[in-house]
Amino acid sequence: MLAATALLGGACVGHQHTVGLGPTGTGVAQQRQYYALFGFWQINEVDSQRLAADLTSYSIDTQFSFVDLLLQPLLLPFTMTSRTVTVRT
Repeated sequence: MLAATALLGGACVGHQHTVGLGPTGTGVAQQRQYYALFGFWQINEVDSQRLAADLTSYSIDTQFSFVDLLLQPLLLPFTMTSRTVTVRT
């Protein structure tokens, strides 16, 4: 069980992008992005600029989060995956 947890935990991938000076306040907006055929085809579009409410300084965190891990058993029969996009303003 410990080995399986270590393998799944190591698969959590995240990327952070900073726009302008980065986040200057405490605002946070999240959306989930879905992919079909195990990530080959993007189903919905997450617009980070719209989530930032037209600000010029913010950061974008894209990650395969714990919630995405919990959704995997439900999405896997449909060959779908998801990731979480978080915009901090």
